[in-house]
Order: sequence, then C-alpha cells, then structure tokens
Amino acid sequence: MNRRSSLKKLAAVTALGLVGGEIHAVQTQKRFTLPPQPKGPMPLYLFTKALQWLPLKDVPRATMDMGFTGVDLPVRSNGFFDIDEMASKLPPVIRECEKLGLETPVLTTELTLAKLPEWEGFLEVLSGEGIKHYRMGWMPFPSKSIVSELKSLNEQMKRVADMHAKYGVCGHYQNHAGSRIGGSVWEIYHLLDGIDPDHIGVQFDLRHAAVEGYQSYENVFYMISDKIRSFDLKDFVWGKNPNGKGNVPVNVPLGEGNVKFDLLLKHPKFTDSSMPKIIHAEYNLGGAEHGRKDPTMEPHEILTTISKDVLAYGRLMG
Repeated sequence: MNRRSSLKKLAAVTALGLVGGEIHAVQTQKRFTLPPQPKGPMPLYLFTKALQWLPLKDVPRATMDMGFTGVDLPVRSNGFFDIDEMASKLPPVIRECEKLGLETPVLTTELTLAKLPEWEGFLEVLSGEGIKHYRMGWMPFPSKSIVSELKSLNEQMKRVADMHAKYGVCGHYQNHAGSRIGGSVWEIYHLLDGIDPDHIGVQFDLRHAAVEGYQSYENVFYMISDKIRSFDLKDFVWGKNPNGKGNVPVNVPLGEGNVKFDLLLKHPKFTDSSMPKIIHAEYNLGGAEHGRKDPTMEPHEILTTISKDVLAYGRLMG
C-alpha cells in the first residue's frame, strides 16, 4: 500500500472515532458529521463496494455512523474477499455487526450456474453464520434462443433452489439493465418460474427497471412483486453519451434523479421489515463508487456524501 493511500485511510478511521486518543490529538482532517437516525421502512443497508478503501474491520462502524442499519458486503473477486476466504474473513465482520447492533449482513457474490460445484459449500458457511440473504451473479444468455434457454436454465435453478431450501438461505437475483439475463424483468420471471421465492427470489432494482422499461416499469414491478425478497435503491438522470450518440443513464445521489420511489411505498413488500432495503452509492465518489482502493475523493467527503443518501431516504419515504 502506498503512503498516500495509508494516510487517507488513517484519516477516515480517525474521523469515525475508530482509533486511539493519541491520534485524535493530532488529527487535522475535516471531521465527519454523523447524520440523524434514518427514517422510513427498515432495515436500511449500504452496499459497501464504495467503502473498499477502508480496512474491512472498520466497515461495520463506518456504515453505522453514516446512519445505516446493515452492511451489504461484496464477497467476490473484486470485493473485500472472495468466497474461498469466507471461512476466515466473514465471521469477524459478523461479530462486529452483532457488537454494534447492526443487522446480520447480506452478501453480494458472483455465484452463477457456471460455479455450481462451489455452491453447496458456500451455502453451508452462510447457514452456519446465520446469514439468510445474498445476491447471485448475473448470467449471460448461452445463445440467441432466448425462450428455450430460459426454460433450460429454469430447470437448473429449480435444483439450486432445493439446495437453498436445505440450508435455509435465500438467494436473490437482481434485475440489471443490459444484455445479461435480468436486463428485462420478464426474463427473471421466466428464469424463476415455479420456484419458491423464499429459496431463490428477486432483488428488485427500480432504477434499472426504469432504464429498461421507461414507460412499463410499473407493470413489471407488480408482475414480479410476489418474488421480491430485497430492494436496491439508487437514482439516475439521462445524460449525453460520451461517444456523442444518444443519451445514457447517469447515476446521481438518491432523490436527485428520475426514479419514482413512491411506487415502492404503495406496496406492502417494501414496508415489510424482513425485506432488506439496500442503498447503492454509485454516483461520482472519486472512484470509490467502482470499488477503488485508492479513490481521489477525500475520505471525509466520501462518507459525508453517502450519508446524505440516508437523509434523502428519510425524505422520500417519510
């Protein structure tokens, strides 16, 4: 780790009160001001990809200090650690969350049918640690025969769902704009047809649904609502394509864009306390939004900016 990166991380944890008093005495960085408690349906998680510049042990405290009640931890090749390190690195995070009174973490992974041999061991670890929810990876279409491919994958997913039932864990498949399975919410509907959503359900992302179905996203929300087991919260506006051809979605802080969150508030699924609500800070944070270990934005500014999403959540949901 280079010296600049080390100093920035030290400044961040000092601002959060995570290090000794002797360092507080000489700390000169701008301090991070804690926000009021969040308002709106709970629990409220932070997808902590944007905190991968912090030491893992400090992530639960930082998440709590920003006003969140839970941690969504990236456990994948570009995350804090991958699933082959879970047995050693996951338990300390869980214990720290318990100590702070945070919710049991949820995880974000790259697990797909292509990694089927790894799935049962993964679920066994989760079950042993009391984790009930995690997000799967996205799958590509193996061919252009869309309907037949979805039927084939559905049969495979049914077998995977049985594995989840065995361990009492629920896998979530997120709708995400693009060409992979789930760009259209209809694809997930067929992928999970006939599967108990308590075994494999949907992580519903209204931002991505609005991008892909600009005038029909309400229809797909109601269509898939019985399968929803968690919600992603983020916002966007339409901006100019850097290539000069048409418009592209540009992520912005919560409440500053086009997403109509009142759609969620009208539905009992969203206010259900068993449904994690997960804020994704994917707007400009100096590269932290992409998981950079050495972002260009100062630590206190990253933390202050993300904490504003908690306040925006309260305004939108209050």
